Amino acid sequence: MTTEEIKNYLRIDHTLDDNLIDNLYQSAREYVKNAIDVGVDVETFTKYKLFERAALLLTAHWYENRLASVQTGGGTTSIPYGVTPLIQQLRGQYYYDKEREVNDNQPAK
Repeated sequence: MTTEEIKNYLRIDHTLDDNLIDNLYQSAREYVKNAIDVGVDVETFTKYKLFERAALLLTAHWYENRLASVQTGGGTTSIPYGVTPLIQQLRGQYYYDKEREVNDNQPAK
């Protein structure tokens, strides 16, 4: 995803924060990847549309809230609610695909 696409999603029309946005997006991609499987390359997940959505949500959250945690109604949250269900869905799809790949590569009996 390009910086311009990310900025469009964030509704940013200046270039002052381009480096910050790129850094936040790359960090968000790593965060989501590590929540699923730290042993694989981040590019493994680019085939999943939910991966980019989760990374964008997290990037937007980090851009808008530049603190370690954000005070909300009844407590604090370090990541937006929508990211966690996306990670859970990605984790399920990733391990399902991984298991299918293993089963498809087993010799016929």
